[in-house]
Amino acid sequence: MPIALVVHEQKKLVVEELPLPKYGSKELLIKVTHVAQNPADWKHAHFGLAKPGSIVGCDFSGIVVKVGKEAVGNYKKGERVAGCVHGGLDHEFGIRGAFSEYVVQEASLVFRYPSTMSPEAVVTLPLVSITAALGIFHEMGLPLPPAKIEANFLVWAGSTSVGQCAIQLAKSIDCFVITTASSARHDYLKGLGADVCFDYKDPYVVSKIRQAAKDHLAYAFDCISEKEATRQVCAALTASNSQLCTVLPFIASEIPPHIKEHRVLMYTMFGNERNLFGKHYKAKSEDKKFAEKFYKLVSNVLLPEGLLKPNRVTKIPGGLNGVEEGFKRMMENKVAAEKLVYTIAETNSQNDCRWICCRKICSKGASY
Repeated sequence: MPIALVVHEQKKLVVEELPLPKYGSKELLIKVTHVAQNPADWKHAHFGLAKPGSIVGCDFSGIVVKVGKEAVGNYKKGERVAGCVHGGLDHEFGIRGAFSEYVVQEASLVFRYPSTMSPEAVVTLPLVSITAALGIFHEMGLPLPPAKIEANFLVWAGSTSVGQCAIQLAKSIDCFVITTASSARHDYLKGLGADVCFDYKDPYVVSKIRQAAKDHLAYAFDCISEKEATRQVCAALTASNSQLCTVLPFIASEIPPHIKEHRVLMYTMFGNERNLFGKHYKAKSEDKKFAEKFYKLVSNVLLPEGLLKPNRVTKIPGGLNGVEEGFKRMMENKVAAEKLVYTIAETNSQNDCRWICCRKICSKGASY
């Protein structure tokens, strides 16, 4: 039987065998080859958001095994695809997280990728790219490529995974992209399309951003979304009708009246009603429709034309048995400008598997 990394009591995770998941008429059954780690994965396990019996993990790349009769996209058995699922949900929802040998997803919410790209690389993109796209195109209303627009665009914390995607997507529509990161990351981010980079620790960073934007900055994506970062981003936004995207919906920040805030939660892309982080989220069919449209763009334009490049990959050996090490690195803020990726085939058999415990308290959360 296939394996998965399952949440148990006392925040323990264990690799165990589970029956093959069932797929619906509009869905694909996908054999997962690689998974990428996001902050939400360890947070769901560590903070008790993922209940016993659930499976964490969002990003996957894999191979189509079965195709539902009403599945869109003309997918065939054996095709390589990538996508993300809502990991960490209670098992009663019947949705497996990505840290599993098999996942099920609607055919409209996965994408093909070029043969020149490796599954290890492409698996870094599904969650962070849709997060950036929901903010830039769906919430702010900027045009999708190949359209062009003359605008200054700030990405605060450009070396985060979402930040790297936001830089590239803003540049794909010809924005003048300003970003912040540690100085060691500046050359790398300029290679992704950033026009100007500033060190976020610089006490004059806000004035430098405003100068670079010639005191006309109307769009910003805050990839940290904690009070001090958001305060500085707001100080840099000078246009009377400014727009700001943030990525931590449960963090309250004081936003000046000339700025419209958009709180992006990528889970809305699935079009389902959910209770998350102590709040009720209504189903957003428009978010799902946008995600379907964007993933087509990823498959047909952004990846083939090199407008969206994957994150740097750091492979953790041991497959799902390596998650203990990956979670520890992220909890200790030792992951920077990279994505941790696991190869499912490297996971030990059930008899050899290790228990993984996420009980160590971490006071600081990493950003996407």
